[in-house]
Amino acid sequence: MMDVPNTIERETIPDLPGDFSKEDKKVILFTCNWNAYSGLESAGVERSSYAAAVYPLKVICLGQLSPGIILKAFEKGADGVLLLGCPPGECHFEFGNRRAEEVFEEAQKLVTLLGYREEQLMLDWVGAGGGKEFVEKVEQFMQGLSGNQEK
Repeated sequence: MMDVPNTIERETIPDLPGDFSKEDKKVILFTCNWNAYSGLESAGVERSSYAAAVYPLKVICLGQLSPGIILKAFEKGADGVLLLGCPPGECHFEFGNRRAEEVFEEAQKLVTLLGYREEQLMLDWVGAGGGKEFVEKVEQFMQGLSGNQEK
């Protein structure tokens, strides 16, 4: 079994540009380096598209995220944060997706406490090479944000 690398630093989150209209929802998309990022690459090869206001950030494993980095994404201007990782049983580090679920549950409580809707933070899985699946998950998340009038 491999160890999940140390958590990533909060400085990893870029400032989001303010040149989008109010209707555009800015989303930080964390993808694991393995299956989910493979889905993103496959979507590109297939010439599939998703909203331009989605900012993918590749991490070695979603298990290295902390609730703080998720909160930092909202602080930096994200309207939503989507975590896409390896499906259960397919994690390169064997337990990263279980750790990601724990972090997600903790972060979900915190963002709700801060006044964000549950729909503004989502965790889901994408299999390797799942370009169509990747785009569908991003589109579903964006649709869930479209009616958001809070925060």
